Amino acid sequence: MKNIFARGGIEFLAVFLGIALSFYVEEWQNTNIQKNLLNKDCKNILLDVNEDIVTIENIIDQNENILETCNAILRNVKDVSLINIDSLLINIRSLGYPTFFGITKSYKLSYSTGRLNLYGDDALISEISRLYDHYYERLKINSDIYDQVSLRFFDTYVNRNTSYAQRGFDYDVKDLEQFFSEKIFTNEVLTYRGRVGNYISRLKETKDQLFVVKDKLQDYIENN
Repeated sequence: MKNIFARGGIEFLAVFLGIALSFYVEEWQNTNIQKNLLNKDCKNILLDVNEDIVTIENIIDQNENILETCNAILRNVKDVSLINIDSLLINIRSLGYPTFFGITKSYKLSYSTGRLNLYGDDALISEISRLYDHYYERLKINSDIYDQVSLRFFDTYVNRNTSYAQRGFDYDVKDLEQFFSEKIFTNEVLTYRGRVGNYISRLKETKDQLFVVKDKLQDYIENN
């Protein structure tokens, strides 16, 4: 009888260990699959980050040129007696409001699956989240403000008074000299320039974070 119970206990233990081992192997396999998928996610996010770095550097350059053009315009109208209409019109035509909107598809896909938070490195997750959930969101808000300020500056003020001259039609020099010499014009340019400068600062902060994330992703990919 004792042998029967002993044999039954051993069989039960063997079955239990077999089931536990199969669960362990299945969990191990699933974890490896998810980590491999996360590695692919990181490679895709890195591709997006590299593309965004090129784009944001280009946008920074464009806005810095716009900032310099604003300064040239302000120098031109500083002395009313020396206003150069042709130079002002050329500078105004070169203005704009180029904005940046980052690529978020790969990040959102990885985040939605839960892989990034469940299997990613804490430092990597932290920096990626800061980029997409803080810097990109903050920059989007600033892009919207930049658009609003610029549209008001161009559509409701500058273009209303200079579009005919910018398009090559005949214009009254005296009218434009008076327009450019008014303090309101200087104030509008200063407001617009201030928004450009502020936007450049936000762009550069985001660019710095892009490089931080790039380094973290490269380290993670190389070590996993």
